[in-house]
Amino acid sequence: MQLQRLGEDRVHPFRSKRIYRENDAWYFDTREGASPGPFLDQAVAKQALAVFLAQACDALPADQRSSISQIVGLQDDVHYLVEELTGFFQSRREYGDIAAYAWANRRIAELRRDWETQWQKERIDVLHYAMESMEVDRGG
Repeated sequence: MQLQRLGEDRVHPFRSKRIYRENDAWYFDTREGASPGPFLDQAVAKQALAVFLAQACDALPADQRSSISQIVGLQDDVHYLVEELTGFFQSRREYGDIAAYAWANRRIAELRRDWETQWQKERIDVLHYAMESMEVDRGG
């Protein structure tokens, strides 16, 4: 299967999943050739990948952001986590860190109230991971 990436002229082959285990640690590959990690387990690597992809999507111009955000992470089955993080990063971009925290805490409360499946737990976990990552970025 061939995939045309947004903003690129070349057609690239559809790649395999990016999350992998090496020497009892977990990593993920980026298109730029980096391998962030090590992460203690696959779940944390998945969260980190979702945050990475959501940040990359959020950095796009507004006209590209909405169309691409729905497909980012499909190949790695993290698209629903990227989608969850979209509101967090939009809030952070438009209103700052405090608003992003408030948005995430409201969303976590909604997810807990409407608890149905493991998917909610993963969504809550990725929002917590994003908030913790933001604290590290700020030196917090």
